[in-house]
Amino acid sequence: MTRSGSLAYYLTAWICGCFFMSLAVWTRDWFGANADNAFSTHSVFGLIFIYFYALVFGAVAALAGGFLLRRAMAALKCKTPSHWAIAGAILAPAVVASFGLWGRHIGIEEGSGISFLRIITYGPKIVVETGWWLAIPAGAAIAYLLCRVQRAFAGQQAPQPS
Repeated sequence: MTRSGSLAYYLTAWICGCFFMSLAVWTRDWFGANADNAFSTHSVFGLIFIYFYALVFGAVAALAGGFLLRRAMAALKCKTPSHWAIAGAILAPAVVASFGLWGRHIGIEEGSGISFLRIITYGPKIVVETGWWLAIPAGAAIAYLLCRVQRAFAGQQAPQPS
């Protein structure tokens, strides 16, 4: 493993963070319309479809949010999951909004070509367009889980060579 569980922490931030955000977007979409087709975005297939694209287009935002959360909680010396959840509920909308607004700005200025910046900002831009407030419960849920991962690996740090 890596030092202080960094690999497990950032994989959890990416995999679970994208799932919680996909679940929030899917739930908003599900309550917003009726589902007649089994392959619409309102079915379970739709959740899997949204989640797959969230893993691709939301990876950078999820990893950036996990990094900022870990650094902020270390600076504040917060170790309880409730503190992490509150911080995640505040930090996630800020990260999603910053990436999403950056994605809107990129879309206005450049032509119709695909660039790396458009790819990393497309997922947050969709969340901002769907509803920025969806990042609040998703951010709280992932921050709670990230606290649990951080605490699980906190006592297993490798000894320093003398």
